[in-house]
Amino acid sequence: MLEPYEQRRTHSAMDYGLDRLIDPNAEEVLTFDMVRRTNIFLTQALMRSAVKSSVSLTAFVKYVTTHHNHDPFLTTPVPSNPWITDSDEFWQLNSRSVDIPTKLSVERWVLSFWELISDPRGRVDFKLFLKKEHSAENMAFYEAAEEMRWGAASAIPEKSQFIFNTFLKPGAPRWINIDGRTMGLTVKGLVVPHRYVLDAAQTHIFLLMKKDTFYRYLKSPVHKDIFYNVPPVSVPGYLLPLPQVSSPQRHIL
Repeated sequence: MLEPYEQRRTHSAMDYGLDRLIDPNAEEVLTFDMVRRTNIFLTQALMRSAVKSSVSLTAFVKYVTTHHNHDPFLTTPVPSNPWITDSDEFWQLNSRSVDIPTKLSVERWVLSFWELISDPRGRVDFKLFLKKEHSAENMAFYEAAEEMRWGAASAIPEKSQFIFNTFLKPGAPRWINIDGRTMGLTVKGLVVPHRYVLDAAQTHIFLLMKKDTFYRYLKSPVHKDIFYNVPPVSVPGYLLPLPQVSSPQRHIL
């Protein structure tokens, strides 16, 4: 079992991060040190240089160009919008239990790791790859941390103990490989569990999958098999350009 430790007196937002080992539900005490650190933080924030507009616009143009085919306002969606064409093909192809996803979905997975795991079908495919790589515990820990973050507050103590026994305890059945400092801070923080106590470990695992596992997945047979076996999608209707009038009407062929 986890051993208790002496809690710190403040839960200022500036304590958030790897060194946050306090109970966020405790009453905050205003101290001289907290005011001093707040003043330093705000002074440094004023000294930060703003991002140049040219850099921001370049990034914006790059993002729009990359996601152009996935924006239904810029490109005709395939399959068509079911609320416009009365076709249920969209619901069938985007179901969580569908065997083969749509071509646009698979293409969107390549854009970023976040796009991949945000798609339920993409996450299933990524889990299959992790299982073959013998590293399925990484995604399992990430999902457990998400459940603890967004779940009921009353279940946090039970979930934190389950996560400790399953992923963090020495000799755990699904022990995750993270650096010693992050592991120590996470285990110590679980003595007084809260929603964000796993942030350091979860971020470490997320970056590991994003920077390493994700790119190996894109080159793997698991991804290539599903990418080259996407079925063609019929287009029951498409949108005409909207007329330049005060009350534009949407026409369907």
